[in-house]
Amino acid sequence: MKQAPDGTFTISKRFAFDAAHQLTSLGPDHVCARLHGHGYRVEAVLSCTEDELVPPGFVVDFKDLEPLARYIKDTLDHRNLNEVLDFEPTSELLARHLAHWFLTHFTPAVAERLIQMRVSETEKTWATYTPNRRTA
Repeated sequence: MKQAPDGTFTISKRFAFDAAHQLTSLGPDHVCARLHGHGYRVEAVLSCTEDELVPPGFVVDFKDLEPLARYIKDTLDHRNLNEVLDFEPTSELLARHLAHWFLTHFTPAVAERLIQMRVSETEKTWATYTPNRRTA
């Protein structure tokens, strides 16, 4: 049997929450400056090489991502994001916030596999944050 070429494995898990926000730095005539809500979608994207797979052949076990689901539910779901976050709650900055939370609350073995955090406010729009990886 022929050996498959080297490559990487990538998985994604989606999470959902509903929340309100307003972007106060926008002018008063901008629709997003008014308080409004979204059905947010969050997607954590993780990757590794074949020799980094954990038995029985996972990038990570999807159930091991449950702490992110709990954080989203406990902290963001059905909240006014302006009241629970210390930054302007754009999709871009929310994606960065969630990536940072992931990197600091998961074990290094899981955290190092995060390659993107994506946040969507609508079916047609996504913001993606890609953590920088420092090389030794």
